[in-house]
Amino acid sequence: MSLLAVLAGVYGERTFRSILLLSELLNFDRPGWLGRFSRPPMIKEVSWEGPQGITQADLYLPSPEEKRGGLLLNHGVIDTGKDDPRLKRLATVLCQAGFAVIVPEFRGMKSFRISPSDVDEILTAFSHFRSRPEVRSDSCGLFGFSYGAGPTLIAACRPGVRDKVRFVVSFGGYYDLKNVLSFLATGNFEFQGKRYFRKPQEYGKWVFLANNLDWVESPEDRAVLGKILKLKLRDENAPIDSFISQLGTEGRNVLNLLSHADPSQTDAFIQKLPPAIRSTLAELSVSPGLKHLRAHLILAHGEDDDLIPFTETLRLAQAAPQSGRIYVKILKTFSHIDPEKKPLSPESLLFFYLPEGWKLFTLTFRLLGYR
Repeated sequence: MSLLAVLAGVYGERTFRSILLLSELLNFDRPGWLGRFSRPPMIKEVSWEGPQGITQADLYLPSPEEKRGGLLLNHGVIDTGKDDPRLKRLATVLCQAGFAVIVPEFRGMKSFRISPSDVDEILTAFSHFRSRPEVRSDSCGLFGFSYGAGPTLIAACRPGVRDKVRFVVSFGGYYDLKNVLSFLATGNFEFQGKRYFRKPQEYGKWVFLANNLDWVESPEDRAVLGKILKLKLRDENAPIDSFISQLGTEGRNVLNLLSHADPSQTDAFIQKLPPAIRSTLAELSVSPGLKHLRAHLILAHGEDDDLIPFTETLRLAQAAPQSGRIYVKILKTFSHIDPEKKPLSPESLLFFYLPEGWKLFTLTFRLLGYR
């Protein structure tokens, strides 16, 4: 504690808070030091009229009350939505670090559906958030995880809002969904001529199928794919050979995309998908609109991510405008969005915890500059 006090005195409150926030992130399963120096947040239930009806949200406010920089957390594709325990913990520590934090419930993503309409939901939520009296409207940002980072970034690039979003955080996000699909099927990915292989999670394939099942035009194929999906979500190793013979051309094309082995064939398989799926893939890819981004960009990705390869974040950094406003770190301390730990030893301390801790510290220090 005395060391922290010295650092706070020498380098200031932002450094001090960054260290405290880092202590929470490195020990995410239990409270760290931040709670000893900050009161628990005040949490309010709020709502507004969104494009799909009433949107519910939890608003986390620091104590004592004063206008703070704002951060909207997008829960992403998760069935627990805004009530996910990990998300509630993250919202709490970010609030204790000095942000006003809002976590809306996006019903589409909560039900494993990502669609272009989610972008409008995010925009409406952000507009409501900025208008609140507890929030500094000149310092509001968006934070997206995994597949939820895509719509979040797309929203930040839209006309009418892009000059109002001061910063965007993308953790484990993507640049182009075609690259992600190629990885999920083949395990292959590349960046700037360097090729990689990692065994992908089977789960990612079935999340894609769940997200797009309604767009399969053949009712017979849709029904059979629904049975496969139900089986695979329960047991990803379950055999499905008995179902394949029941599928028509459309259903087989969908499964072929998810099971092909040659990344050079990914585009050809995508072209055989139903038109509505191809359209959704194009609209949910970040690549076309990223050139319009005005916000500062904080990018982080787990090096061992087996759902979305880390090279997608490198592509985001490469393609984003105004390179001086981009901050990117590839982390060994995370797989997808969950932290990884190694047994503590002199070697792991020197070559893992210290360098990775420094990366995380620089990320938290950058983020806390927007409070």
